[in-house]
Amino acid sequence: MDSLPFITLAGAAVSGALAGAAACYWPLSRVITGLRQRLERSEQARNGAVERSAQAREQIAQLNRAITELRRTHSAQPRQPAARQQLDKALAKGDEETLLPRHEPLKAFADTQLMSKL
Repeated sequence: MDSLPFITLAGAAVSGALAGAAACYWPLSRVITGLRQRLERSEQARNGAVERSAQAREQIAQLNRAITELRRTHSAQPRQPAARQQLDKALAKGDEETLLPRHEPLKAFADTQLMSKL
């Protein structure tokens, strides 16, 4: 049995595999490079989102502290305005002039007068 055809066949197979690998390497390396760049951009975007999220949490905490401080200052002030306190005093006294609406003549504009007066 002659080994030359087997060596030739093996050489052809090896050279064909090398040629195929070389032919696939260039387009696949471009795809891999593109995927690596996309991965880098997505990692940068994720890191930016994490930073913005932390910043938003800090701002929310600051706002909550400000709201709490405002609530404290408002709770320290009297709860009823002066008009409400005056009305409560009038209710307690039974002062009807303060409680009942005033009966004054209505003042209308000239264009809202009744037509029967003409």
